[in-house]
Amino acid sequence: MTAGPKRFVPLFLLGLTAGVAGESLLFLERQCESVERALRDDFRVVLFLRKEPEEGKRKILEEELRSLPQVDEVRGITRAEALANLRRADPELVESVVLVGDNPLHSAFEVRLDDAGLLRIEEWISSAQGLADWGDIRYKPSQVEAILQAQFYGRFLGLALSAIVCLAAAMALGWVWTAGRRARGWGRRELAHCAVHSLLAAAGAALGGGLVFLLVLPMRQLSPWWSWPAAGAQAALLACAAVGGWTLCADRQEA
Repeated sequence: MTAGPKRFVPLFLLGLTAGVAGESLLFLERQCESVERALRDDFRVVLFLRKEPEEGKRKILEEELRSLPQVDEVRGITRAEALANLRRADPELVESVVLVGDNPLHSAFEVRLDDAGLLRIEEWISSAQGLADWGDIRYKPSQVEAILQAQFYGRFLGLALSAIVCLAAAMALGWVWTAGRRARGWGRRELAHCAVHSLLAAAGAALGGGLVFLLVLPMRQLSPWWSWPAAGAQAALLACAAVGGWTLCADRQEA
């Protein structure tokens, strides 16, 4: 049994709804990844030495820090480098500091941690404390929390999108299992009819994705982390909509 043209509109609207919902999830997942990457690139644990070490001792200490677990990168900063960095950031403050006397800044090490290190940052700091006589160890707890939250939401959205893809695959396999054999007797008319349903659903999803793009486009001026989902994700969304349209048409044909 074939469906009349009046049934094309609900199918298109169904594809449109799926496109808006799916594209919104893709966009949010992408933003979570962008925010997490930006925060991670900026995050450092800074360990300040109480006393200025000899050059050989500095090299040994740097290697000891690098050998600790969950360490991605270690960068040593001498007193002169610290003063130069401060001069670039706030020249007036440096001039007032230099008037007091010698360089009062301390040598330091900047350490980048991997995902496991962020989860266990307090444990990592405890393991690093015994390596030297540190004057202070600083990091931003709120930044760690923001990174972990972005990770959580990004992975949750990725899981939701994977579930959608699996659902579309299950619909296609279910149709093949229940109606695939009977569909071997279809003629060109039935195949063309289901192809139209599939294209309509995909077109609705594409329009839904375009609407989401228009809605979020102004955010490019507000957020430095703005980015759009990859082309492969867009193609997967359209494929899921097309599979859904074909399956609904096949069910009507068999009804």
